[in-house]
Amino acid sequence: MRTQQAVGAGVSQGTTEAENGPEANGARVEPAAISLALAGASRAEADAFLRDQRKLIALQAQELSHELDLRHWSLWVRHASGVLKLTLELGIGLLLVALVAGIGLMVWKASHADGVVIESFGVPPDMAARGLTGEVVAAQVQDRLGVALSGSVASVSETPTVANARADDIKVDIPDTGISLGEVYRFLRTWLGRETMVGGEVFRTPDGLSVTIRIAGTNGATYAGKESELDELLRKAAEHAAEVARPTRYAIFLYRGSKPRRFIEALPILERIANDPAQSPQDRASAFNSLSIIYSWDKQDDRTGLAMLRRAVAVVDSSTFVVARHNLVGAEFWRGHAESALGLVPVALQTLEHPPANLRPTAIADLRSDLRQWSAYLLGDFAEGARLARLEMEVGRPRNRDEYRQETAQFLALEHDGGVRGWMQQMPPLPDPADAASRIETRLTVEAALENWPAVADTEAAEEKAMAQAVDHADLRTVFGVRFRPRLALAKAHLGDVAAAEAIIAPTTADCYPCIRIRAQIAEMAGQPARADFWFARAVHDAPSIPFAQEDWGRSLLGRGQPDAAIEKFKRANEKGPHFADALEGWGEALMAKNQSYLALEKFAEAEKYAPNWGRLHLKWGQALAYAGKRDEAGKQFARAAQLDLTPSEKIELTKMKQG
Repeated sequence: MRTQQAVGAGVSQGTTEAENGPEANGARVEPAAISLALAGASRAEADAFLRDQRKLIALQAQELSHELDLRHWSLWVRHASGVLKLTLELGIGLLLVALVAGIGLMVWKASHADGVVIESFGVPPDMAARGLTGEVVAAQVQDRLGVALSGSVASVSETPTVANARADDIKVDIPDTGISLGEVYRFLRTWLGRETMVGGEVFRTPDGLSVTIRIAGTNGATYAGKESELDELLRKAAEHAAEVARPTRYAIFLYRGSKPRRFIEALPILERIANDPAQSPQDRASAFNSLSIIYSWDKQDDRTGLAMLRRAVAVVDSSTFVVARHNLVGAEFWRGHAESALGLVPVALQTLEHPPANLRPTAIADLRSDLRQWSAYLLGDFAEGARLARLEMEVGRPRNRDEYRQETAQFLALEHDGGVRGWMQQMPPLPDPADAASRIETRLTVEAALENWPAVADTEAAEEKAMAQAVDHADLRTVFGVRFRPRLALAKAHLGDVAAAEAIIAPTTADCYPCIRIRAQIAEMAGQPARADFWFARAVHDAPSIPFAQEDWGRSLLGRGQPDAAIEKFKRANEKGPHFADALEGWGEALMAKNQSYLALEKFAEAEKYAPNWGRLHLKWGQALAYAGKRDEAGKQFARAAQLDLTPSEKIELTKMKQG
């Protein structure tokens, strides 16, 4: 009994501990209790006990396996729940970010809205029944207003947006508010932006129709006429809106985009804006820039036009209104103010690094190319100028392509490349008389650069006549006085008619750099060295950064038999224009005059980098080689010179050198 009780007590205790311990339902069986029980039991009892224990263990194993499966499932559910929670949180976060970004973008666009919005017009019922609804009338006003604000095909800035109010009617309602996103966006544009709302109505009168237009609810104007004149009434109404909403842009349309050009109407609008301190500096600068064009083109008053450009630049800082700065450089350049033009180029180029957003990308490229070409010309870097002009000829705006062809031709001629004549003959003909006259001027410039003085003298008068007949909007006194007459005077002097040359150059202005240079050269050819030196010194003083007068002076001193003084001038010219081939070639000739041909070779080789097809350069290079005892190399240079453009005197000199 005692043994059985002990066994029973052992089993009961073991089960209780298993249930209350870490392993539930008796999973833990005490080995000592089993040993005691088996020691006092019969074989049959022991076997039965073991069978019971095996069953118990199997049940416990089965229950443990089920419990492990449940634990694994619970862990998977927890993991999936965490992933879903994280995904939901990220989705909500991204949605909030997108919402904030969308609101920010809407606010930013609204704050930068700067167009004109046309609202539906009120119209008589019978007109609406015939299809002339308020929306149709608004669309017609929109079309005409777009034309009046387009400026012209030559405008470098983007045309202001002219939109119909229905264009932004976004039909997405905000729940529980009765407000659409379109209404919210229009409110933000009205509140934060600079959009101008235009509306009005058409109503009948005893004599026909009357069109009233209002800008921002005010500035109304009424135009009356017959019903058949509705188109004209709408045009007048649209132009009134253009003048009120964007007066500067409208003025540009009047004097450049309208045919015939209506500069008389544009003038008072621009003067009002330019002289109003309450206007923004940008608008005032734009008005002064436009006034400069009207004075130079239509009123034939270049000096006032130049003054207007200077005022345009004066009212803005160095980071704004790049067009006026570009135009000022061009105005100074074409009026012969070389030093002023060169000094203005760096600031003008700097402003183009951060141009205003409304400037067309193609216009930015054109403005930058113009500035770099002017700079290259003023520094004598004609090879770089030709490269820039060729590039623009290939990739620039089509309407400017012939202009860049002509600029390329002029730069090639200034490099003394006679092949430019054949290149110009391949240019397509131009139907526009003004463009044709410009082409004649380019040919004249080419012949002057190549020193074909008979052609210059014979063609210049015809060119002036063609220019006067073709161009009806330029101050021809400046054009002729700076670009034509000085060149003709120089041609006359080279042809031996010094008196005629003096008479032609005398009326030219004292602030014209090329005019002063030519005065000096004519004095030199007249056998008046002191007078020539006076004008050379004057040119150097007025344009200390430009190399041309120094080079001219060096040529004159070399002709007087003063090679040392000439070298000093050529050296200074080279310092100002390191890529100016003429100064290097003249320096080489001066060294030859000092019997230092071996030193001249270096200068000629350097000059060839910037004027590879210059006949005189290769002629003098061959002479220097011959004097240095290098006959074979000299022969190659002479052969090269014979293939290139030479003046009659240079051809005679080449023949003598070959024979010698």
